[in-house]
Amino acid sequence: MSLRLHRRDLLILEALALRIRLVGQRQAAESFWAGHLANARRRLTQLVQSGFLIRAIVNAQPLPELLAPVLRWQPGQPDPDTQQVSFQLQSRWRYRALRPTVVFFATESTIGQFGGRERSRTLVTQTTHDLGVTSVWLRFYQESTSSAQLWVGEDILAPSRVGQKLPDAALVNSHGDPILLIEFGGSYGPQRVKDFHDDASARQLPYQLW
Repeated sequence: MSLRLHRRDLLILEALALRIRLVGQRQAAESFWAGHLANARRRLTQLVQSGFLIRAIVNAQPLPELLAPVLRWQPGQPDPDTQQVSFQLQSRWRYRALRPTVVFFATESTIGQFGGRERSRTLVTQTTHDLGVTSVWLRFYQESTSSAQLWVGEDILAPSRVGQKLPDAALVNSHGDPILLIEFGGSYGPQRVKDFHDDASARQLPYQLW
């Protein structure tokens, strides 16, 4: 007997196909199961058993609390102080050692079902970053469902960004054109912050750096 998908299931599967690369078990529990980890684990396991998701245990750093972007910029504003921005990004990672983390990916069939694009599996070294991107999307979802629906992930954006820097995500208009770039800054150094800013500035696109 096939698993009957509920609205919450479809939201998570669509997000993993089109918007984010993975979701942590605790992230899902806190955002969609009111913090009830056992209930989240039970349902996510059913989605794995039914072929919708893949479960993995990876090493990742605990994320800092992401309440607002470290930097918001739009055309016409002065260039940011990249040294200061980098210091803010890097200082939040002190004393955050790697620890085993349960995560879930969409299967290839799920990605295809929602019109996503085939992608390579997230690199182990990139897991913390991708969990950070997920945390930002969840923040958008909690604050504005409509904005979260405009969010398009890096893997979907890639074919249209040949020769350009690829942000982690973008909010797009009805034509699929970016109207706001989203980047999880991780622990970026000043040069990486500058490179991201310069690309956005050259194309006159506002951005948020989290």
